Amino acid sequence: MTEQNVLLEDTRPGAGSGGTAAEMQATKYLICLSDGLRYGLDAEQVVEIITDHTITPLPCVPGYVQGVINLRGQIIPVIDLRLRLGKMPQDDCCIMVVNVDNEPISILVDGVEKMVDVPKGSILPVPTQQSTQKLVSGMCSLPGGGTMLILDCDLLLHG
Repeated sequence: MTEQNVLLEDTRPGAGSGGTAAEMQATKYLICLSDGLRYGLDAEQVVEIITDHTITPLPCVPGYVQGVINLRGQIIPVIDLRLRLGKMPQDDCCIMVVNVDNEPISILVDGVEKMVDVPKGSILPVPTQQSTQKLVSGMCSLPGGGTMLILDCDLLLHG
C-alpha cells in the first residue's frame, strides 16, 4: 500500500480563496456596554469574561484603577471603564480580561452584548467633540441600528 498526502480544504465561510474581499477584511469585535454606550473590543484581545470575582483595592493608583484580581495565580489590574471615561461607577458589572501588549488587564463594564463582524472599510473616525475620543479609535454603525465605538485597549493604561 502506498501513502498519500491529502490536503484538506478549509470550508468555513470566508476561508481560502472562496471569500469576498469584504469578508476577508472584516474584524471581529465583542460589544460591551458602559454608561449606555456600545464599545467594541477586538475579539483577538479578549481572553475571558468573569461575572463574580473579588477585587483587592490598591493605594496610590489612579482613581479609575479599582485594584487587582488574582486569576488562577496571576495578578491582573482592574480598570473601571466608567471611571476611565469620567462617569459614575456602577455596582452591577462584569470583568473582561483582555491582552494588551502581551500583558493581561481587566476592564469593568456594565455588560457584554454580542460578537459582530465589522468590515474595516465601515469604521469611521470619531468626531472631534466626542469626550471619549482619547480612548476610541473609530466608530461604526451596527446592523439592526445603533452605533459602536471602537475601544483602543492600549490607551486604557497609557492614555
